[in-house]
Amino acid sequence: MTLDGFLAVLALAAAIYAVLSPVQRLRVSLSWLPQAIIAVPALLAILEYELFDLQPPGCPTILGDTCRYLALGAADPGPARKFAFIIAFFWLVAAVFVHRVAGPSLSSLPRFTQIAMALIDEEQYGDALKLIEPQIGLIARASRRRCWRQRLHDWLEMFGPTPPNSFARFTRRPEDRRFCGESWPDWAARLVRALAHLIPSNGRGEHAASDLLQLLMNSPPLLTYIAMRRPYFALSLFREEIFGGPDFFERYLGVLVRTPGSAFYQELATNDGMDGMVGYQLPERNRLLHFLFADARVAERLSAWKPVGDYLERLLDDEERPDYWAWLNDDASWFEREQLSDPTFMGMFFFDVMVTAAARQGVKYHMWLYYFPHIADRLERGYDSGGEGIDQDAEFPTRSARLLYELVQDMTSWVEMFARLPEGSPHREFPARFDSPGTIPHAAALALGRVLATVVGSTRIDQGVIQTLHDVTIRTIRDFHEDGAELSRMRRYLIDALLRGDNRPNVAHLVELTRVLANTDYFLRDEVSDYGEALQARLAAARAAQD
Repeated sequence: MTLDGFLAVLALAAAIYAVLSPVQRLRVSLSWLPQAIIAVPALLAILEYELFDLQPPGCPTILGDTCRYLALGAADPGPARKFAFIIAFFWLVAAVFVHRVAGPSLSSLPRFTQIAMALIDEEQYGDALKLIEPQIGLIARASRRRCWRQRLHDWLEMFGPTPPNSFARFTRRPEDRRFCGESWPDWAARLVRALAHLIPSNGRGEHAASDLLQLLMNSPPLLTYIAMRRPYFALSLFREEIFGGPDFFERYLGVLVRTPGSAFYQELATNDGMDGMVGYQLPERNRLLHFLFADARVAERLSAWKPVGDYLERLLDDEERPDYWAWLNDDASWFEREQLSDPTFMGMFFFDVMVTAAARQGVKYHMWLYYFPHIADRLERGYDSGGEGIDQDAEFPTRSARLLYELVQDMTSWVEMFARLPEGSPHREFPARFDSPGTIPHAAALALGRVLATVVGSTRIDQGVIQTLHDVTIRTIRDFHEDGAELSRMRRYLIDALLRGDNRPNVAHLVELTRVLANTDYFLRDEVSDYGEALQARLAAARAAQD
């Protein structure tokens, strides 16, 4: 390689740097030290061989006959310049390798954070997130002092017996102090603690990481950008143990659910495939749903029900979209085409995916399906089928009627899961207290009783809709065939839950149930005769207590 060739190599390197994306150039600036360690010796060696025609090093004799393939010939250009070319080639390979693998370290986090914050302040959100995303793990560990150097420093600093009657003694568990010199004499522990001064505490890295995370999770414009443009960036945050992570998740999912067309709606629209008798398929292409429900304990840890349930309550309280109730009380003829963009329908579908995933995986929690009675209360309060052109004799005169039907269908399917869950499932265990179940089928039965009480006691909902919802509900009783064992017991539990209603059973409620049951198909009444008998007995007891 001639000197002109060497200059051409340098020009090419400068051209490559010029066409790098802003994020890539920032990454280069963060790895300047290893790049300099490679570049300076390589440059000096190349100049030495180019300018002074030094003799290249000989081939080690240990390689034997292989040396004849490694020896540089004396033809023009000479061996020195050929060897300079080899150095330049390996320098290029090493530089690319360092660029690919080098990232910020704990000590360089303050500089990394300054760059990332500058990009965010300049509203270059896309470049900032591309820079931050690969380093989320390091940032999260540094903010919680979980990097090995931080942990080593803290271990040395806290070594030795904990002072008696101190707050630290009160808060620490015995297993947390293993290998920490709890039984050492104080003079020996002081010698070990003195070593902490030799290990940097890396407090600047900790504070820089914490500041960056706080900015990521508390900037409203950045939150909107993440939810709308980079929704899956947030998943990398939720995978880590980060202070304030659940609160950020609530705000993040809240933005998604109130924005039709977001990843929330797109994924639910393509996630309706059933997976066996219980639950839905969770393909990895639906990254948000797969992240939350492939292991439903993640959804439980993040309280995934809260942002969705709270938004539906605000929406049905007329606090989000002033025109929404006018739409709900309009004709439901085309609801099948509209349901995938309706927040209430999709929110209830989200609950269905979540609850069935938890039941299938044996997560011992009801996943707050108790939001559904509150949604039913709001649908009942706003129900109005008196608008122009509404056929009140139709099966579902309005969209709100159709949503009530979908809500009851979801809840009855959760109750019926009891018979489809495998033996030994924690959700087949009957609760010790009737009114506080933690299992999904039993909690769904109680919630269904509250919904039925809301429906049959309504003066707003059309009688045809009330009858339909009532009949759908009591068919669930029929599906629990008497077996003298668990199915019979669950059937009795469901009957009791439906008769209890909203936990304040009264004569008026039981009279309404009796009236609606009298209008039910004869064959269905015969199949749930035990329900009718229990209803009459409960009504007689309520009247006697009233008298």
